[in-house]
Amino acid sequence: MNFPPIETLIPHRAPHRHVSRIVSVEGTHVVAEGDFVPEDVSGHFPGRPIIPGVVMVEALAQTLCALATLLGETGQAVLTGVEKARFRGIVMPPCTLTYEVDVTERRFGVTWAKGRVLRDGNVVCSANLQAAIVSEDVIAAASKANGVQGPAEA
Repeated sequence: MNFPPIETLIPHRAPHRHVSRIVSVEGTHVVAEGDFVPEDVSGHFPGRPIIPGVVMVEALAQTLCALATLLGETGQAVLTGVEKARFRGIVMPPCTLTYEVDVTERRFGVTWAKGRVLRDGNVVCSANLQAAIVSEDVIAAASKANGVQGPAEA
């Protein structure tokens, strides 16, 4: 199945977009991929770059965000919780990582999901995620309260 470009599904942009493409969606199960080159993480660590665990967790959150968009959600998806994050090994670029996310529950506007990051079929990261969709009005109010200019004011 062909999916829209990832830039049309999530608001993240370089250098903080870690999902390259959606591979498949079956109900509330999504598979995506992210391509990494050493320059993407050159400062972590100089001379021997590795992909930080927090980047892999963020990629799972971005994958969940893309699924929400594909399922017709409106508003901004925000990560509201991470539990049981586990990292299994050092991941060095260049590589393509596979992200698998399964929605496990949805209540009161909150979504819970389980995610896994794989390299060459081996799990290198897993985490339970919690996310919510918030309206643009909420984002604008939070930005204003924090002294951040939105796109219209910049």
